[in-house]
Amino acid sequence: MKKSIILFLSAFTLGIVFTSCTKDDSGPVEMNFIEGKWNFNKSTATSGGFTIPYTTDYFKNEDGCSKDYIELIAGGVVKYGNYTTACAFEEKIGTWSQNGNTIIISVSGTSFNGTFNVASLSETELLLKIDGTYGGNSGTFNLYFTK
Repeated sequence: MKKSIILFLSAFTLGIVFTSCTKDDSGPVEMNFIEGKWNFNKSTATSGGFTIPYTTDYFKNEDGCSKDYIELIAGGVVKYGNYTTACAFEEKIGTWSQNGNTIIISVSGTSFNGTFNVASLSETELLLKIDGTYGGNSGTFNLYFTK
């Protein structure tokens, strides 16, 4: 009987851990800190209630190089800085606009385009989310930046 209770409690605890709700990111975000240079930190993908690290050739920092970045400049100008293999640097300029908690970024010649939800923003941290299909699965792509 004691083993049955322990097994039940273990299964119950695991069930709670894997079905717990996450923080609701749909509320308003203070957008005063959105302008500035944001260094790419990491990316994750969320699908079916699970979040995993997710890296593509376009959304990762090259080992031994400075960090890739976006710089949101007043007046709707965005700079996208990318360090490629052997730390070769390329910078592309595009446009950005804001509507509430949403920013739209367009940088020709890059994969960094789209309508992003600003899920979290402080003076030093930025989390952008974009819904789509990744690796054949629909979900949310999460991009983490720091100043």
